[in-house]
Amino acid sequence: MRHVDVDVGDGALRTLVAGAGPEVVMLHGWTLDHRSWLPQLPLADEFRLVLPDRRGFGRSTAPAGLAAEWRDVDCLVDSDPFVLVGLSQGASVALDYARHRPSRLAALVLVGAPLHGAVAHQDAERLIPRDHYAELVRTGQLAAMKSDWAAHPLVRASPAAAPLLAAMLNDYDGRDLLERSGPIAIRLADIAALPMPVLAIAGTKDTEWRRRIAQFIGVTAPRGQAAVIDGAGHLCNLDNPGRFNLILAEFLSSILH
Repeated sequence: MRHVDVDVGDGALRTLVAGAGPEVVMLHGWTLDHRSWLPQLPLADEFRLVLPDRRGFGRSTAPAGLAAEWRDVDCLVDSDPFVLVGLSQGASVALDYARHRPSRLAALVLVGAPLHGAVAHQDAERLIPRDHYAELVRTGQLAAMKSDWAAHPLVRASPAAAPLLAAMLNDYDGRDLLERSGPIAIRLADIAALPMPVLAIAGTKDTEWRRRIAQFIGVTAPRGQAAVIDGAGHLCNLDNPGRFNLILAEFLSSILH
């Protein structure tokens, strides 16, 4: 297990690499960093895990730029085909990559994915108030922004996962909010055109919208399937890592071995 700095042209992505075998790149969610995948390190017994701090987050020096992130993935892998896993905002980046580079992927795994352009959102109060948060950061109120965000349903965690989540939120510096980019627009046609095996995962305690999205992906992607993790929220890989790791390992083994 080692940390490396991966050059992406306009900076570097600090990346944890662990294990050997088929490559699995794992993209973390918003306000988090590569540590959100530490509970998945047992999978390094079977796979080569590549865990970057996405641009604009963690110890990466590449400037934030959500629309450009899919290109970074090409710099992270050594071989084809590989598996791409994305959590929340990282799932949007993973989908963006999949529609640009479908031939490189052995499989795609989407955890708590948002699909603003494909599945109607019926609970506006649970949307992330990014413009408000960006204004707080611009006016030097990062602590207030993080305090408000820590109370959001998307960042609730089990008692066992709470210390790791708190450490990541404590280190979040808000620089990505100054980039002024909207969400990645993924449409129904994008999901329906995915040629690779796709697994969509959601926790039973995630928001109703995210659970509907997982089911939507499972039935819309030609080779799609969905899984739910009991007793877990949006960060289901942190809340119930044992069950998450088992589901992921069984899915990958069915494809790669």
